[in-house]
Amino acid sequence: MKKQNLVLSLIVACLLTVGFTMTASAQDHSAKPESTVPWEYPLNIKPMLVPMSVNNPLIADISKWQGDIDWSKAGKALDLVIIRTQDGINTEDYMHKNYETNANKYNLPYGVYSFVRAGTPAQARIEARKFYSRAGKNTQFYVLDVEVKTNKNGYSMRSVIEAYENEMRKLTNKKVGLYVANHLYSSFNLKTSDFDFVWIPRYSSTAPVHKHDLWQYTSRGSVPGIKGNVDLNYLANGVKLEFFTNKLSQVSNKPAPSTKKYYLDNPKYVILKKKVNVYTKKDFNKGQKKSSYKAGKVVKIKKITKSSAGIPHLELTSGKFITASKEYVLKTSAATYTNFYTAEDRVKQIITLTDLKSYTSASYTSQSIGKFIPKYTILNVSRVAYSGKGEIRFQILNGRFITADRALVIEAPQTIENYYLEEEGNLQTVKDIYEYTDTIFGTATDKIAVPIGTNLIITGVVFNKLGYPRFQLANGNYISTKKTLFKKIPWYEQE
Repeated sequence: MKKQNLVLSLIVACLLTVGFTMTASAQDHSAKPESTVPWEYPLNIKPMLVPMSVNNPLIADISKWQGDIDWSKAGKALDLVIIRTQDGINTEDYMHKNYETNANKYNLPYGVYSFVRAGTPAQARIEARKFYSRAGKNTQFYVLDVEVKTNKNGYSMRSVIEAYENEMRKLTNKKVGLYVANHLYSSFNLKTSDFDFVWIPRYSSTAPVHKHDLWQYTSRGSVPGIKGNVDLNYLANGVKLEFFTNKLSQVSNKPAPSTKKYYLDNPKYVILKKKVNVYTKKDFNKGQKKSSYKAGKVVKIKKITKSSAGIPHLELTSGKFITASKEYVLKTSAATYTNFYTAEDRVKQIITLTDLKSYTSASYTSQSIGKFIPKYTILNVSRVAYSGKGEIRFQILNGRFITADRALVIEAPQTIENYYLEEEGNLQTVKDIYEYTDTIFGTATDKIAVPIGTNLIITGVVFNKLGYPRFQLANGNYISTKKTLFKKIPWYEQE
């Protein structure tokens, strides 16, 4: 009898052990088997079911571990899916293109993420470019997935991720988000304010303690059409699904800001049409006003941000904020930022460096073509004007418009009438002058004395950056074109 009881006890113990092992195995089967980071999972947690509340739309993030998906079911159940594009630069997720194609097919909004493996800023920039080139172009946003410590060679995680984010801004106007663990948030010390949103995983019934917009609350969720477990996410309080799908504005019961009134995608560069106030924070409170910029200034934009009321604002690369209202700012190009005169330059007089067309409208339509203006014509400027595309024009005193491109026109000194602007054949000096190796005449440049009565052979005219014309000599050196320094040699006196 004792032997029977002993055998029975052993059988029960074995069954309990097998049952416990099976239960533990089931619980350990997460949506991302390669992850070794504990996301604060309570030991007694149960697999999460599909949230059915309107306030908690179904948002899943997926990778190759979800395998083949029945998109006819998943596409109807999901409100948003976030798809892994790559694990570092060397591993492209082989399922992401299939997932993106099906998300498009079923009209399901999607974002993309990259597991960050870069160890230096240089590597981060390369990895960012690969991420962008691999990801589907219909994505609503991009996410940097920062789960492990990768920095090396003395660089901090902060500097590596900042370089990654900056490179993404150069590649896209769309939102760029940050995924970072709740328990790594403080030690990594990432500049979260650079990102459009923050996504934090914490597998618990308690939300992350750090400020966030999206909360990955489980890796053991269930979605129709997806076999096995899947990561699921909640929106933070006050954040709307439309913020990620770009259909409406975030955190506002008012109608979405109109694209007719505001820039909703990053314009990269803008010209200020009017004087604008500059703020240190995106909510534009009185105490946050830093200064103001005058009309005509061209500024570089880092990203679009929104106030707590949902109003779009422009964050400058300097970290300051200005309005995104089209009444005050006008989108322009990087070329305008560096190659064109602006209202800030206060140009009053210009010289044309080539033959140019003038127009009756700043928009340069075929119907507005006016007269041709010859090379080396001196023109008085009445104002700076802009085309609808942000191209800068000069309006001259006769009311017509010409380009403000520095390669085609140059600001003229007030005394420009005292200088030759074109080649004048052979000249003879009537005063002692100097020839220089540079168009800027100063004590720092080499100079050679040219005595009075010297016959000169002129090969061309060039303008220095200050707008002063210089004669170029046969030896490559430069002299002034000031009229009082020379006399023309009659043809019969020329050798």
